[in-house]
Amino acid sequence: MKIQIFDLEFDTEFYYIQRDSIVDKIKFNNRTFYSKFEKIETPPTPMLIKQHLNREFTIALPLINDNHINYIVLEYEKEENNHFYYLLKHLLKSLYITNFYTYESRDNLIQIFIPIKDISIKETYKEIEKIKQILELKSSKRCKILPDENLPKNYNKITLPIKKM
Repeated sequence: MKIQIFDLEFDTEFYYIQRDSIVDKIKFNNRTFYSKFEKIETPPTPMLIKQHLNREFTIALPLINDNHINYIVLEYEKEENNHFYYLLKHLLKSLYITNFYTYESRDNLIQIFIPIKDISIKETYKEIEKIKQILELKSSKRCKILPDENLPKNYNKITLPIKKM
C-alpha cells in the first residue's frame, strides 16, 4: 500500500509504533538490539498519520521492503544556525545528488530523504558508503545514515517527519 506524507511516498504493508517500554529483542552479528517500536502488520491509515503529525503517537516505517530501498536518510540533531545543513547540501551536490527532501522529526532531528530509484540494495549501500566517507572527511558532527547494512532489517526504519523545512 502506498503511504504519502508530505513529498515522501512509501510502499509498505506494515508500520512500527513506539511504545513506552522495550517490546523487541533482536540478536544480530553477535550483538543484541532492544527496540521500543512494535511492528504492526497492517498499513498505517491516514488517521494514524494525522495522529503522528499531532504528536499523539510516534510512527516509523521500514526503509527496506521486499529487498528494495526507497530512500537513503541522513539524520542529525537540529542546530540554531543550520550550518551543518548547508555543509550537507554542498556535499550532496558534490556527489551529484540534487534531489532530496528535508524535514524535522518529532525528536528535534533534521531528516534528509534522498530518493533511490531502480538500483539494487548493493548499489545503494555503495552510495551510502560514499556519503559516509565524505562526511567523515568534512565534518566532526554526528550524522546517522540509514539504511545501515550493519543493523538488523527491523532496525532500518525511520520515524516519520512532522514538519517540512
